[in-house]
Amino acid sequence: MSIFTKITSLFLISLTLMIGIGYQIDKINTQKYEALLLQKYLLDGRKIFTWMAVSSPEELAGKLKALNLIKMEPQRPKRFIVRQPHTFGLFEIFEALNGDYVMHVRYIDEELYLRDTTLDEAQKEGWILSYLVLADIAVLSIIFFIILRMLSPLRAIASSMRKFAKGDYRSRSDVRSRDEIGEVAKTYNEMAQTIENLIRSREELLRDVGHELRTPISRGLFALENIESSKSKEIIKRSFSELDQLTQELLDIEKLHATDTLDIQTFSTQTLVLEALSKLQLVDESAIKIELKSNFSLNGDLKYLSLALKNLLDNALKYTDQLPITLEVTLNRISVYNHGRPLKKEFEHLLSSFTREEDSRTMQGFGLGLNIVSKIVNKHNFILEHSYEAGFHRFSISM
Repeated sequence: MSIFTKITSLFLISLTLMIGIGYQIDKINTQKYEALLLQKYLLDGRKIFTWMAVSSPEELAGKLKALNLIKMEPQRPKRFIVRQPHTFGLFEIFEALNGDYVMHVRYIDEELYLRDTTLDEAQKEGWILSYLVLADIAVLSIIFFIILRMLSPLRAIASSMRKFAKGDYRSRSDVRSRDEIGEVAKTYNEMAQTIENLIRSREELLRDVGHELRTPISRGLFALENIESSKSKEIIKRSFSELDQLTQELLDIEKLHATDTLDIQTFSTQTLVLEALSKLQLVDESAIKIELKSNFSLNGDLKYLSLALKNLLDNALKYTDQLPITLEVTLNRISVYNHGRPLKKEFEHLLSSFTREEDSRTMQGFGLGLNIVSKIVNKHNFILEHSYEAGFHRFSISM
């Protein structure tokens, strides 16, 4: 749950509580006001019936004034509170359409619509509490929108971070506020610049080393052809071959890091297997047994997936203690089997750069094969799995 969702949820909960409190306060004040008014109107009503029977209009007006009652124009009732028929008339207390509480007294043919002014102060006190609750709700809403406005730059910072994580190393935050969030944005920009410089330096170093090594390696291998065969020549030739392989693997890793987007296309697993075998350059084709049990289609970068499968095959050939190894294709899974002893370390350890088992058949390679496979598989959102059963290792790419 995002921080914006949490704040919005807290605001809605607080707003609901405040509205509930305001409603209850208004209800209690209304009941209290109506109870006081009803008590006073009932007492005053009995007196008014008597006065209307025996007093002159001038006397009646004076007595009504003494009770703080003022005459009103006839009102239409919105809600009746009390309605009592009388022998010579009618007595009513109701809430008028304009919100006033009115006492209606009819004695024979004479009618009075009266309103008490002494209870206005009590009603005003109730309104003040209601207004305070409304003011509190308004302040709460203003604080909510201010907090959202203050935190909104976090979205821009998070967006810049996501772009940076996806390979857009030039992504920076444009937040320029002078508060703590602005400090976070500034720190992120400085960190991103530092990381970008390190990444660019590493990329340039690997490219330069990879390309510059190719020339002396080629010259050395060419010069070896003019030397008579000997044990030293084979050692030197193997050393040059290993150095050339290391250079190629370093360049493959660099290309994989530098590739922000994959060339996604649809192809069959048979095409993938043929492409991987062509890269492997086998001397003895009988060293690999192929079991194509399913020829399903998949979406991915053929160049990189074939490199991953080639590295799995190459790794299996290096570490097996008996040939052939097996390449098996089943539905949504490509597996490579080789016979050997159990791994001495956890499988995840072998996925790191420059790590390998110490008992390979050839002792060639630099432990980059599985690392490259892992990176390619992760870029495709596939799964690289390992299991060991009955003396056989199984390395699988699950789609």
